[in-house]
Amino acid sequence: MGLFSKAKSVLVVDTAAVLKTKGMRGYVAPRQQLQILRALSRFVQREKLQATAVLVGSPLDKAPHNKVFEGVRVRYTKTEEKLSKELLAALRQAGSAGVLVTEDVALEARVIRSGGSTLRVSTFRKLLDDGSEQGENNGGNNYNNRPQRNNRRDRDRDRGPRPNRGSNQPQSRPAEEEVEERNSGDDTISQMIDLVE
Repeated sequence: MGLFSKAKSVLVVDTAAVLKTKGMRGYVAPRQQLQILRALSRFVQREKLQATAVLVGSPLDKAPHNKVFEGVRVRYTKTEEKLSKELLAALRQAGSAGVLVTEDVALEARVIRSGGSTLRVSTFRKLLDDGSEQGENNGGNNYNNRPQRNNRRDRDRDRGPRPNRGSNQPQSRPAEEEVEERNSGDDTISQMIDLVE
């Protein structure tokens, strides 16, 4: 796509802010953190960029602190209070090519005053989602590439009217039907025996 300039940019992404725009607040499960890292990895590969993701919480086994995971450098901070400090450290590590992606207005203003570049999370999220919609269902949850099911109302419409379930008792069948059914079963067995002989 080539949305960024020819100069190599290094995105420093506040993943807590990205997850908040997806409706996830507070504790985020490791699975969700890995999903956002993989989405970021696909974006970085598509745009031919470098990126550093800053996550809140303990380091994941698959993505240790300050190591590269699927093309994305991953850094951690224990609490959200220390997030700004870690984002600035990652931005310093990125050098002049660093672009901070956050929704923290105060931090954004501080970076701009010092001559750095920023990108709003809402804008970044649109870029991230545009690429992931092509091969996935919502939010990256593709459930092993299974097709989406229709909701229950759609399934019920195809089955026709439902039988009366006023009582839990099985409907009694006349004795004649049961005798005929048994006899037809005997006939079928007799015919099969005749075929074998």
